Amino acid sequence: MLKSVPLLLLGLSLFAGLTPAWSGWDEGEAAYRRGDYATAFRHWQSLAKQGDVGAQYDVGVMLHQGQGVPRDDARAADWFRQAAEQGYAMARYGLGYLYQEGLGVPSDASEAANWYRSAADQGLAQAQFNLGLMYLEGAGIGTDIAAALKWLTRAAEQGLQVAQFHLGYLHAEGRGVPQDYREAVKWYRAAAESGLVGAQFNLGVLNAQAHIYTEAAQWYRAAAARGHEKAQYNLGLMYSEGRGVAPDPAQALHWYKMSAEQGFARAQYALGRLHEEGATVQQDSAAAIRWYLQAAQQGDAGAQLRLGQIYKEGIGVARDGDEAVKWLRQAARQGEAEAQFNLGVMYRKGIGVPQDMAEAARWYRAAAEQGYARAQNNLGYMYGTGSGVPQDYVLAHMWYNQAAANGIEMSINNRDKLVREMTSDQVAEAQRLAREWMKRCEGASRGRLAAAPAVSPAVSVVESVIEAAAPAAGPVIRATGQDAQPRP
Repeated sequence: MLKSVPLLLLGLSLFAGLTPAWSGWDEGEAAYRRGDYATAFRHWQSLAKQGDVGAQYDVGVMLHQGQGVPRDDARAADWFRQAAEQGYAMARYGLGYLYQEGLGVPSDASEAANWYRSAADQGLAQAQFNLGLMYLEGAGIGTDIAAALKWLTRAAEQGLQVAQFHLGYLHAEGRGVPQDYREAVKWYRAAAESGLVGAQFNLGVLNAQAHIYTEAAQWYRAAAARGHEKAQYNLGLMYSEGRGVAPDPAQALHWYKMSAEQGFARAQYALGRLHEEGATVQQDSAAAIRWYLQAAQQGDAGAQLRLGQIYKEGIGVARDGDEAVKWLRQAARQGEAEAQFNLGVMYRKGIGVPQDMAEAARWYRAAAEQGYARAQNNLGYMYGTGSGVPQDYVLAHMWYNQAAANGIEMSINNRDKLVREMTSDQVAEAQRLAREWMKRCEGASRGRLAAAPAVSPAVSVVESVIEAAAPAAGPVIRATGQDAQPRP
């Protein structure tokens, strides 16, 4: 879900020259800057009681944040309302936020939209943005895509990064607007060039998808340098594969490690592979398992599969059927076809689990239906022998046919031997089923898993999901230097 911008307190220094200095104003700002919030609150509350709208707003935000005083959203709403009724745009925006979130006042989308609209009409970008999101999502006021785009664009044109980001996101994903990568790049670039790290990452994604790898690497590097773990991983992969940059195993290792140490599972898996294979780093099975384990515990199916294979085969550790089944099952339940196949083998042989042909056939089928050729061959065997499933030569022939088409040579012999036991009508029916299967799978890369390696390759650049904008930072006091609205 796209997030609203929380309350912002604007830079006090920006009011210099707009109004006469009030006694206590500078003292409050100085106290706030040194972290003495209680003193700042005391000075600004005194000004607020004298009717200073900026101070009323600041006091409201300090109450909302619990800075220098216990958090009290009801009192915050009272101060916002006093300033809002004097026409202060930021206070109108703040009051709208409280109504939208139901903080200190009853949750009321219509009331929130009214306050946002009044601030938006005064040109306040944050209010324009939040109002745009409400129209986009139909949050209690009805969906209106045209109105949403109008307000988001107005906010973006004022330079509000989060609005620029969201416009990029909407155009990239085709949400409420036709998918338009040029528009997406335009708005992402505006946010990225002003330093928004998520926009930098997404520009890398879009350029990678368009095979403009040099540009992708530049944006990944910008985001990676600021600690974006997915950008760090993608940059490592680009150095590993020489996409957009000269191949550099040391740089690949550096960025994988940066990402992995932040807890990104794909990078942890990649480091596991490097240590297992002795690529770039010294071969170290124990280190490989440690990295695989960290990734697997986060739910990474590739790492779970590899741990299952390691314990199944005893690669660098003692064979352990129970541990192998544990990890293979977790990966299989996520739809990892090779794990499903291996789990079928474990049930067929009774390794780590009681022997169960029906369960073996069930897992072979799950993998076979994803196009995994070895599982298709084994499922053909199960139907041909009636192991775990009713004997059915037609289905056996059909699955052998799929496996043969996907490159399993033994399936050709298995199918041809089976033909000797079948009638011509059965063969014709099996061939018809095979053709129907092929048609269903047309364009779906049936053979992509046909020759699965012993070690699953690292995934390609993380690009299947473009990140939506993270919530903006919480309310900040005006002394932090945000853009200010003039007093009415």
